[in-house]
Amino acid sequence: MSQAGVQEEIDGLREALILEQQYLLAGRARETVSLMDAKLSAMDALQAAFGTLEPGEVPSAYRRDMAEIVGLAKENAIHFDAIQNGIRRAIQRLESQHANAYVGSYTQTGGKVAFTEVTGRFLKKA
Repeated sequence: MSQAGVQEEIDGLREALILEQQYLLAGRARETVSLMDAKLSAMDALQAAFGTLEPGEVPSAYRRDMAEIVGLAKENAIHFDAIQNGIRRAIQRLESQHANAYVGSYTQTGGKVAFTEVTGRFLKKA
């Protein structure tokens, strides 16, 4: 692959990672899926050109660019983890609300009577 082709792939991957970060910061994580093909094809092309994607093992002309790409990818991974943790916590909160929910009635003195414990013992009001 020519130098111009390599630089084009690097620039395309950088742009995809920057756009991915913008989506993540805007709370639009679902839209990052649309960038997957562009990122994978650029990574495949760069790996074919360099033999590796480690910044220290690529030609010196591209090391700074590859280090920037690795940094962007790591930042995006942190954002993905934060989103995943937020979703997990929201699910846990919803589950705990369900577990702590009380379904029942109250006595005249203010005591609780759960419906599950008194099936058929309630009188209809006229």
